[in-house]
Amino acid sequence: MPQNRYWTLISLMLGGGLLDQGTKWLAKSYLSSGASLPILPNIFQLTLSYNTGAAFSMFRQQPQILAAFTVLLFCALMLYAFRKQFYYRGESVALGLILGGALGNLLDRLLLGKVTDFLDVVIIHYPIFNVADSLIFIGVIWLVILYLCQPNTNPSSSDSEPHADCSNAHDASPCAR
Repeated sequence: MPQNRYWTLISLMLGGGLLDQGTKWLAKSYLSSGASLPILPNIFQLTLSYNTGAAFSMFRQQPQILAAFTVLLFCALMLYAFRKQFYYRGESVALGLILGGALGNLLDRLLLGKVTDFLDVVIIHYPIFNVADSLIFIGVIWLVILYLCQPNTNPSSSDSEPHADCSNAHDASPCAR
């Protein structure tokens, strides 16, 4: 991986983790647990909540196992990111966002034993989430789009058929759907 991609990855990981922790600190400083602050009435509000489980409160009863698994997963993703040869522009950005979100939630798990959530989209009754969750979601979507819409430039791949090119959104590629 070229040197500037390491810096991109590390900067996004550390910046994302700091942004997440900063917004959680603000939420805990200005919101009471369970109380809501409407931002866009009946659409979006801030609601302080804590989650001892994983996504959608899974593994709520085993916080130590979940914390250990989270540490292992974070380390595996770090190893993958630093050993991977990047073929598409933006892969290091997407992985940096994912790692930044993972770092933010990992810090909560290790320091508090639970994850702080506060972003509440009430119009669709979506579970309360945080900035880290958003970073992970954006990073994953970014990777999916990159892998679907970039030509296959992996020289070791036996599949020489390129994927759709997203630069021409008017064509009938999967990216234009």
